[in-house]
Amino acid sequence: MKPDWLQTASRLPPSAYRRYLVASGWKEGDALNDRHWRYHRNEHEQDVVVEIPRRQDFVDYGRRVAEVIEVLSLVERRAARAIVFDLGQPEADVLAFRFAGADTESGTISISDSARIREARKQLLLAAAHSIIEPRAHHPRLSRAEAVAFVDTCREAPTRSGSYVSPILVPVSPAVGGPAIEDPFARRVTRLMATALNQAADALTAGEDQRLLEGAKAGLSSNFLAALSALHPPGGQGYTEIAFTWAARRPVATTVPPVRFDHRLFAPLGEAARVLKATSPAPGTEIEGYVRTLDREATDPSQPGEVVLLATVDDRPHTVKVYISLSPGAYAQAMDLHQKAARVRVSGTLVKEGRRHILRSPGELVAVPDDED
Repeated sequence: MKPDWLQTASRLPPSAYRRYLVASGWKEGDALNDRHWRYHRNEHEQDVVVEIPRRQDFVDYGRRVAEVIEVLSLVERRAARAIVFDLGQPEADVLAFRFAGADTESGTISISDSARIREARKQLLLAAAHSIIEPRAHHPRLSRAEAVAFVDTCREAPTRSGSYVSPILVPVSPAVGGPAIEDPFARRVTRLMATALNQAADALTAGEDQRLLEGAKAGLSSNFLAALSALHPPGGQGYTEIAFTWAARRPVATTVPPVRFDHRLFAPLGEAARVLKATSPAPGTEIEGYVRTLDREATDPSQPGEVVLLATVDDRPHTVKVYISLSPGAYAQAMDLHQKAARVRVSGTLVKEGRRHILRSPGELVAVPDDED
């Protein structure tokens, strides 16, 4: 019986196979005749060879490309159907998220797990995109226009067999005229994701959780770690694996093996995300609250002072004490706002030192109108 993927494979032109092979690290060799192109790759100290027919109208085209697919399936250790799917996406990086465990043996997952996984993958892409724009240990908001627009271009593909496998397509513009000076934004995001995932997996596998706090330049922001922690396998058993297939029309010099996270490795991720968020300065943070106390060592109005604002932080309404050092003029303004029991808005860099929240480089204190939500 013919495999169910053969018809799709036969519809793909020779160019699709050639681009895929180059993108996957295969090298073109000398052909034995003018009917095919010959590619080879060293695998476990063996020279593996495939031959691509030069014309799609050859009578045996379907049989020949089926042989190529079967060889690729053995080399890549994944299903032939998945390879045929990737062959049909020459202008997209494919991120295949695989969730393996007792709860996914049927190839299905619960609606709640589906919603969790979809949102976590979106946040993972957003976090990586923000780290391309500006590498930071914590991004207060994942709302930058370029990053949001990038995520809007990504597509979810149909699920595959193999426990539960759900691919994300990241459109990548094709390379034209040789190596580009810089990869397009989308490719830089997927490459950073691969780097960050590998670094996180290495740290967790080695039991060196502290390294999770030291990888901001590699994309390990608190946001990325929090999203990754939410990608645990359904049922809390098994593993999560992320595999990368690079767009054939923009090949990479080296391929990246799948990154696997055993279910036991997810526990430290959420805590690392919390610590990074709590200890990372957050410039441009706007807070609102009420002046609770004023403190100035001298009664001299020309001296600076410190105020404590009962503010809303991390969705805790008007319960968090935020300490702010103010200039003499700003301190006088704070005294006036305190006497009026006015709600205050101020922006600056929010940091946490021990258990104390401090707003550094504060801007102007502004009274919030009563009719403003």
